[in-house]
Amino acid sequence: MVPNPRRLAPSVLVVGVLALAGCSGGGTQTGDATPVTAPATAATTTAPATPPATATATATAPVTASTAPAPPPDAVMPALHSRTYEQARTEFSRQDLSPARLTAAAQHKDVTLPRDHDDWYICDTSPRPGAPLPAATTVTVRLAQDFSDCTTSFNGYLYEKNDPASTP
Repeated sequence: MVPNPRRLAPSVLVVGVLALAGCSGGGTQTGDATPVTAPATAATTTAPATPPATATATATAPVTASTAPAPPPDAVMPALHSRTYEQARTEFSRQDLSPARLTAAAQHKDVTLPRDHDDWYICDTSPRPGAPLPAATTVTVRLAQDFSDCTTSFNGYLYEKNDPASTP
């Protein structure tokens, strides 16, 4: 009895798709690497009839399976300039980054960062916005009480009188 190609096509198609996806297809392998297909009842979709020779060539294509999952991509440093420290912590949480990775520092040498600096503005970040942010990286944000102070600097000091290089 000759198999009906229309009845064989759905099962061969399923085996071919599974072989390309790296699955075994539920069949067993014979000594000559020709797959023995599962019964046609496993197929739930219908497809147009295809010649068995083409489907068999697809089903015997080499299969490579990857056992290790791909590592998740590194996060990217968000743009935090001109935001408050509190907004930066919120942005980190929104991007599933731990806010504990943020380290705050004063923008100027002559300014002491208070314990409560949530409403201070971010002048600079390290790493820079858009840079890869591996899981072990700590993010340093430089803060100023007023955003306009971000662009004011006398050799790293907020007030010129505190700059040792300044002459009176």
